Order: sequence, then C-alpha cells, then structure tokens
Amino acid sequence: MKKIYYILIILPLLFLSCGKDNDTSSESGILSQGGDEQSLNPQNALDRYIEKTLSKPYNIDIVYRFLEREIYRSYTFAPTQYEKAVEFVNVFNYLFIEPYIRVTSQQFMKEHSFNSVVLIGEPAFNPSGVKITGFANAGIKIHLLEINQIEPNNIYYLNDNILATLYHENAHTWHQAKLFSTEYERISATDYKRDNWLIAWDRNTSNFLPAGFITAYSSYNSNEDFVELLARYIVYYNATLDCGCATTDTSLDTNGDGFNDALYTAWKAKFTNYGSLYDGEWNYYESSKVWEEELKRADSKIRPTETYTGKQKIEQKLAILKKYLTDEWHINLDELRAEIRSRYPYVVGSDFEGNPVPRKDFSVLTDD
Repeated sequence: MKKIYYILIILPLLFLSCGKDNDTSSESGILSQGGDEQSLNPQNALDRYIEKTLSKPYNIDIVYRFLEREIYRSYTFAPTQYEKAVEFVNVFNYLFIEPYIRVTSQQFMKEHSFNSVVLIGEPAFNPSGVKITGFANAGIKIHLLEINQIEPNNIYYLNDNILATLYHENAHTWHQAKLFSTEYERISATDYKRDNWLIAWDRNTSNFLPAGFITAYSSYNSNEDFVELLARYIVYYNATLDCGCATTDTSLDTNGDGFNDALYTAWKAKFTNYGSLYDGEWNYYESSKVWEEELKRADSKIRPTETYTGKQKIEQKLAILKKYLTDEWHINLDELRAEIRSRYPYVVGSDFEGNPVPRKDFSVLTDD
C-alpha cells in the first residue's frame, strides 16, 4: 500500500517533538491480530452510533479501537481515547457527512467516498524526528493520528489537522471513477515532482505558488494537485465570496486588489471571532489564509520562458475542476464550500461578527 505523509504538507505541523504518555486502558480497546473483538470489546454506545449513523447509510467505518493489523510496524503508535473518538465522530458527521449530503445525496456518499477512517491517539515520528499525523491510501482508507489532541470546537485546528485531509481524500474517489480533463495536467506538466515534492521547494518563499501549485504537496502529481486544490479552496477564506467588499473605485482600492481597503481590513480583523489564528506552538493556522492573497503571491512566473504566471495556472486549474464537478457529478463547489462554512459558528460558539450562538457539544452522542 502506498503511504503518504499527507499532513506533512501543512507547514505548522513539521517540527521535532517528543511523544507523550498515553492511556492504554481497556477503554481504548487494544486488540492483537486474531483477538476476539466481540468478547474483549462488547458493542458500546459509540459502536452503535457509528453503525447507525455512518456504516449502514454510507458504508463508512470509523476504526477507533487499537487493532494491530491497522498499524505500521515501523512506527510507534498509541491508542485513541474513547471520549476523543466520540468527539471525532461527531465532528466528522457534522462537518463532512452532513454538508456533502446537502449538496449530493445519501446514495452518492455511499458510492463515492472513502470507506474507512482509522484513528490513532498520538502522532508518529520518522527516524529524523519529524512528526507524522496522517497516512492515506488515496480514496480508500485514511489513518488520522494525534486524535487524542483533537480540539473539536476550534475550526482552524479542525481544518488544518482533519477536515482538509477528509475533503482531499474524498475527492480522490471522484477522479478515480471519472477522469478529469487531461488539460489539467498539461498546465503544470513540467513541474510535478512526485517523491521529490518535499525537498523541491523553498518553504520560506513558497516558490511552489509561482509554479502554479496551491501547496507544495500539490506538485506530487496531477491527481494530488486536483484534490489538494479542492481542499484548500474550501478551507481558505475567500474575499470574493466572503468579504462583500469588491470595488472598482480606485480611491477606495489603493493597492489594486479589487477590494475596498477599509472594508477588507475590517473583514480580516473578524477572523479572530472564530478563534486564535495561532496554535499552541504559535504556528499560523493554514486555514486562516485568504485565497486571493495566496494567488497574489503566485502572480509571477517560475521561469522567464513560461507563458503563464502561477496565479493564472491555478485559476485555469480551478476552472477545469469546477466544470468537472458540475458536468460529471452535478456538484457546485461554491455551494459545497458555503454549506460547510455555514456550520462554523456552531462549532466555535460565535458567528463571524462575534455574536454568541449555540455551540455544538461534540462530546455527546445524539441522533439529531
């Protein structure tokens, strides 16, 4: 099985760290290969909820018990705490399953989604000490690590560490069923790096952007480029869609970005109404980026001989992506994005303007 150190594409997660002690009590359900799961772990409330809410209607299984057959022996893994698995399942249902159902259907999700998410309690570390928080077998199974640290009411944390991965991996199932246009690959054909993607770019300058890639990992190949573009389009802020501050009045738009300077600044100041823009290590959350600002950083050519700037390449790819989703799957990407983001206030307990709203309690299993 091909292993992808997928979460490593998020720069704040690339650091050296030490592992933490973990609760390995029976609550975590540690099973060895060939163990009798039913006798060691009789079905509990979470099992019943997963079966009713996810497995039966969508054929998606959440594996939170520590199964030896689901781990890679080259790493040291830790079990997921039961209460953290509950929080994950509720987040998964609210911010992944329900929005997708709204814009597609239950049958669509059952036929066109990954079928297994394996939860691991703590991160793993490679021989050089780099933290690994996810593996993926594209479009089929996802291993999400560090679930014991999940912050279920922190939308920036969820986007960076969980949701971008889910949106990315789910999109793999679509292009695997119906190919997107080969025109997409031709746009950046000479700059795909495959296994060299991690060392190919200068992360200080983000020179993958002028090459036409929204993230460094997008340069792995055209399939990863496609799904990574979709995921980032969803989780990044978007001034064109979200701000309502477009203007053609140059006296109000002194930097020529197409937005009223004062309104744009006020809009960005409201990002903190959804929580801190920095994690506990004072790393900037990727999902607090603005789409247009990333495109502005891409608005140059990777080499003088190029016909298009990186911004133009990304815009060309996005146009192909949106047309593909509409023509092949009847999915409007902007509608899907809007449905997902309409749920953010209830995750954090505050709307975008800073007014309090009822906050979801992800620690409780309900049938609502």
